[in-house]
Amino acid sequence: MSQAKQDTRDWSVAWKNPFVVAWFVILTIVLAVNFFMVSMAIITNPGLVVDDFYEKGKNMEAVLINRKRMEDMGWQLNVDLPLLKEGKDETVKLTVLDKENKPFDVDSAVLYYYRPSDKNMDGEVPLVSTGVTGQYEAKFHLPLKGKWDLLMEVHKGDLHYNIGRSIMVQDPE
Repeated sequence: MSQAKQDTRDWSVAWKNPFVVAWFVILTIVLAVNFFMVSMAIITNPGLVVDDFYEKGKNMEAVLINRKRMEDMGWQLNVDLPLLKEGKDETVKLTVLDKENKPFDVDSAVLYYYRPSDKNMDGEVPLVSTGVTGQYEAKFHLPLKGKWDLLMEVHKGDLHYNIGRSIMVQDPE
């Protein structure tokens, strides 16, 4: 007759149990990954900070009223924005139209650009008239690839109109 081999392992010591060891290893890995992610978030990006967030929040009603006024004016800003590449000069063209789709001149036109991850990269470029009614242009470049927010703003007397968009700047290839 054959005798069955008896289990002689001692499970009374926790560190000899493979389930306890596996649980401890998994817990250690999870905590190490969490610590790494938190430290990278603190070190690499301070985040976007609005110094006067309370005042900006209070002014939201004025922003909404201004947006409604802009819709009532019916102005149109047609922007011809080429595909931008990192560090390469490009020409941006703007055409200003009224409610009846007729071009008209404005007192000033400005292109503002914002880098969401670094406010030190923000800037503005004034657009100059091309000599054709309602048409303006400017040469500019963005120094880094990635996401940028653009805002076109025109002024005529005490009226102003603006539009914004987000773009991605490509590698210079």
